[in-house]
Amino acid sequence: MKLKLYMVLLLLMPFLSGCFLLGFGTAKNPEQELFDEIMTAYNNRAYESSIKACEQFLAKYQKSKVKESVMMRMGESFEGLLNRDYHELISKGMEEKKARDSFLTKHGSYHCWEVREEGLRYNKEMFRKLLKENPQSFYADEAMYNLISWEPDYKEDPERVQKEINGLNGVLTQYPTTSLRPKIYFQMGYRFQILYEIYSFAKDQGKRDEIKAKDSFRQAEYLYNLCLNFPEESEYSQKSLRYLDLLRHESRIYIK
Repeated sequence: MKLKLYMVLLLLMPFLSGCFLLGFGTAKNPEQELFDEIMTAYNNRAYESSIKACEQFLAKYQKSKVKESVMMRMGESFEGLLNRDYHELISKGMEEKKARDSFLTKHGSYHCWEVREEGLRYNKEMFRKLLKENPQSFYADEAMYNLISWEPDYKEDPERVQKEINGLNGVLTQYPTTSLRPKIYFQMGYRFQILYEIYSFAKDQGKRDEIKAKDSFRQAEYLYNLCLNFPEESEYSQKSLRYLDLLRHESRIYIK
């Protein structure tokens, strides 16, 4: 991810300097100012302001060379808003329905929320739109990653875990050179480790399967080792080393 951010900065450098990309002089222009406003608001978790600025940008500058970057920030702002004003409240002890009602009272006018049995979700409209408009976009891999539907509770159901693995593998298949590889390798390894535990120790004896448990163990080990090929100081290399050690010492991470 750090590599990709560096590449993005290189791409945006002319834009941010107000020169070659937009054909203006050194003085800031309205397009650049609005883009800066989006980034500042997003980085400060002022997601309402970020969304508003994104809407203005996409309406005014439909042919901008940074349009897809703005689309990504808009989708991520909706996700951030949901996390800040819904998930974080629940994690602090608020009852889900109360958090949901509060959230929808404040932000229901965006009309992009899905109410499901497990709670509220963003409908991911902006990520779908980006992929539809340009499947080969510089941000296409990130958009596809953001379309993965995460399970709030596996309920010791191997199919729920496998569904997430399939989504992660789909990003790698579609975009094999993605800069998200370390993150995806780790997340896939982590889920295979969970599968190993389900097939080995599930409370429901009918879900236990020695052959599938061994295969899941091997897959987790393989994917964690792939992560170790990246720089030692990287986030997912360190995580993989830690979880690989837990796996080999049979320290459970899911079924206690």
